[in-house]
Amino acid sequence: MSFADIREMVEINEANRDSWIPLLPIFDYRKFTATPDNIFCIVARDPHGRVVGTHACRLYDWSGTNFHEEAVSLRLFYDDPDKMRRPGESCRVTAPSAKSVGGLTVFSGAAWYHPDYRGRGLSTILPHVSKAYALTRWPAETIVSIMAESVHQKGFAKRFGYTNVDWEIFLENSVVGTMRVAFLSVKREETFSILAEHLAGSSQIDAGILRRHAQ
Repeated sequence: MSFADIREMVEINEANRDSWIPLLPIFDYRKFTATPDNIFCIVARDPHGRVVGTHACRLYDWSGTNFHEEAVSLRLFYDDPDKMRRPGESCRVTAPSAKSVGGLTVFSGAAWYHPDYRGRGLSTILPHVSKAYALTRWPAETIVSIMAESVHQKGFAKRFGYTNVDWEIFLENSVVGTMRVAFLSVKREETFSILAEHLAGSSQIDAGILRRHAQ
């Protein structure tokens, strides 16, 4: 695993469109001002250097606002929604917990795994590594994401480390089409507890490091 530039992430997405839907504008540097202070990307490569997995985290400062307001206004997706939104694009949020998430918040996503490497544990490893790094880098209290209904039904919300699943968010005419998605969230303390439990059996990683960061 290694860090990657957000531009490389977009290129990887576009080169693997047969197995990866378009990136949400949340992770498209052409739709917001990306800096080292507000986003990072992680890629996993096979022994030949081929990218086989990706994940990214973006930091939002929602002081005085919340996820619900930012999503409905499309500011979650675009720096300038009026100019950047797609024709007829909208976002409707009825998930009650979306209004309670504000302040410094991390949006975790851009998750993709090459078809040759699915079923090998990458979908557990990369999200946990990304969350651990995000919370030691930024003093955020909550990590959030959204998840398509079909993906949620396969159990990926729990695998990705989310403790709260709330319905619904309805995306209309977005870059990924029109669909119903879940609002996912997990608090900082919960994330460190989950990571410590997940890594407790590893002989190569000291789970105590996570506990010290949580304190």
